[in-house]
Amino acid sequence: MIPTTFGVAFVVFSLFHLAPGDPALVMMGTGGEMNQNSDGESRVETFRREHGLDRSLPVQFLNYIGPFNLSRDGHPWFSTPYTERVTEEVELESGKTVLEGEPMPILFLPGTTEVDRTAMGDAIAVLEDDEAGEEAWSQAGEALVAMGEGGLPALFTSLDSVALNMDRGGARIDRITALLAKSMGHTPTISVERELAIGQGALIRHWFGYYYENGGFRVKNTGEDKWGGLLLLDLGDEMQSKESVGAELWLRLQVTVPLSLISVFLSYLIALPLGIFSVRKQGTALDGFLTVVLFVLYSIPTFWAGLMLILAFGATGLDWLPVLGLHDKDAASLGKIAWAWDLFLHSILPIATLTYGSFAYLSRQMRAGMLDVIRQDYIRTARAKGMSERVVIYKHALRNSMIPVITLLASILPILIGGSVIVEKVFNIPGMGMYAFEGLLRRDFNIIMATTLFVGVMTQFGILMSDITYSLVDPRIRNE
Repeated sequence: MIPTTFGVAFVVFSLFHLAPGDPALVMMGTGGEMNQNSDGESRVETFRREHGLDRSLPVQFLNYIGPFNLSRDGHPWFSTPYTERVTEEVELESGKTVLEGEPMPILFLPGTTEVDRTAMGDAIAVLEDDEAGEEAWSQAGEALVAMGEGGLPALFTSLDSVALNMDRGGARIDRITALLAKSMGHTPTISVERELAIGQGALIRHWFGYYYENGGFRVKNTGEDKWGGLLLLDLGDEMQSKESVGAELWLRLQVTVPLSLISVFLSYLIALPLGIFSVRKQGTALDGFLTVVLFVLYSIPTFWAGLMLILAFGATGLDWLPVLGLHDKDAASLGKIAWAWDLFLHSILPIATLTYGSFAYLSRQMRAGMLDVIRQDYIRTARAKGMSERVVIYKHALRNSMIPVITLLASILPILIGGSVIVEKVFNIPGMGMYAFEGLLRRDFNIIMATTLFVGVMTQFGILMSDITYSLVDPRIRNE
C-alpha cells in the first residue's frame, strides 16, 4: 500500500503539471492569459516563487514527498535558487555581448544575526551619507568588508536603491562598487559602448550580473522549518488562503464519511436481500419486473436524480424535506434533539441519491453470484437430502455467493467517499467532494493532491477489507 500511495502521488503530480495552462495564472485568478501589466506579471512571479512553482519538477515532487522541506525556510542541508535574480546577455552594436544582472534588493543571508543586521544598516547609512567624510566612509567600508559574504546583500541592496537616481548618486556608486571589488576580489571591465549608452547603469548592472553568476543565484535554506511533506503527513497549505489542507480535509471528512458509510450500509442492507429474493423468484414475472426497475435505477445519472428529488420533495414540490446543506441557518441555536432531527431531515435526500445506484448494481451482482453457486454440485446434494429451500439458500449458498459482492467493496467505498462531488454540489454540502471540486477550479495543487491521495488510500483500504472479509465468509479461503 505504501509504494502504491507514492505511485499515485507521482501520477497525480505529473498530470497536474501536464494539464494545459499555467497553474500560477489560474490560482491568481487571471485565467489562462498573462496580464500584460508589469504589476500583474510581478504578482504572478512572486506567487510562483512563494509556492515553489519556479523550481524544477523533480525538486517540487521531492519537496511534496518530504521529509525534508526544500523551500527557502527549509532544511539547511539544501540551498534554494533565487529565480527572480535575472541575468541577460546584452548584444552591443559592435556585435559583442555583455552579461548583466537586473538590480534588485538582496535579502540577508540565512543565519545573519540581528546584531549584524543592525551593524550593516548603520554602515550603509554612513556610506549613503555624502557628507559623512572619508574617515567615516572608510570605517563603515572596513566593517562591511570584514563581514565577507554576509555583508554583500547590504551593499547590493544599497546599489539597487541608488540605481533609481544615478544622476545624484555618482559618488555613492563609486564608494559601494569599490567595496564590492575589495570584498569579491573582482575588477570590473565595462564596455565603453555600453557605458555611453546607459552611463553608470552599466557598472551597476555588471556588478549584479557578476554576483548572480558567482553564488548569488543560490543560498542555503534558513532551517526555520526543516521538516515537512507527505512522509510526515504534512499536506501543506492552501495556496490562496494559507489554511492547512490537512485541517480542512479533516473537517470535510467529518461530513462526507458518515453520509458515505450510511449509504454503503444501506446499499448492502437492501441489495443482499433483494438479490436473494430475485434468485428465489427466478423466471417469474416479479423477477423480470424487479430486473427492469433496478436497471432503470442504475442507469439514472446521479445529478439528474438529485435534481428530481429536490423538485419533488423541496419547496417547489411537496415541501416535505430541506434540500440545501446539512442544517438550517438557525441550527446552532437548537437543542441537541432538535439539532439531530434537523440533520436527519437534511441528510435524507443526499443519502438517497448516493444509495440508489449502488444497491441497484450490488443486487444484480448478488443475484449473479447466487445463481452461479446454486448450480454447484454440493447445492444439488443438499436439495437431494431433502433440505428446505430456505436452508439451502441461507446456510449453504449465501456465504459462497457473497464473494463477488464483497469484492465490490473495494470500489464502492472510495467512489462514495471521494466521488461524491456531484451529490455535494447539487445539495450544497461542504464535504470532501465539494472541497475537491473547489480545489480543481482554483487549480490548487495541495488540495488536488490531498483529496486524490485520500481516494487512492481508501481504494487500497477497500481492497484490504475485501481480502480480510473473504476468509470470514468462505471457509475455503484462509489468510496464511
